[in-house]
Amino acid sequence: MNTFKVQFFSPDNQISFNKVVSLSMNGLEGELMILAHHSPYLIYLLPGIITVKMSKQKEEKVVVDNGVLEIINNNCSVMTNQIQVFDCTIHNEELFKSKRMNMQLNYFS
Repeated sequence: MNTFKVQFFSPDNQISFNKVVSLSMNGLEGELMILAHHSPYLIYLLPGIITVKMSKQKEEKVVVDNGVLEIINNNCSVMTNQIQVFDCTIHNEELFKSKRMNMQLNYFS
């Protein structure tokens, strides 16, 4: 199975995942899924949750603030102001969706 490396960077934290099968997130253009050997790409990310699917059917969710995602040479980097591993006792997925929708409407207005 083809995999790639994902690294999240913020001023106070760094999270890395090896052997990632797919990465799912939302950008200004809508929903996006990254797979191994994706062509070089740069996208602005909205605040929300990025789902990282590993090769052993394990999933992790990472909460990000506004940021930028870059893909080059089968490596993916996410640079943002804040990153945190998703915890359902702290984070509300619906609240992130609502915040993202408001940002999209403001951006396109």
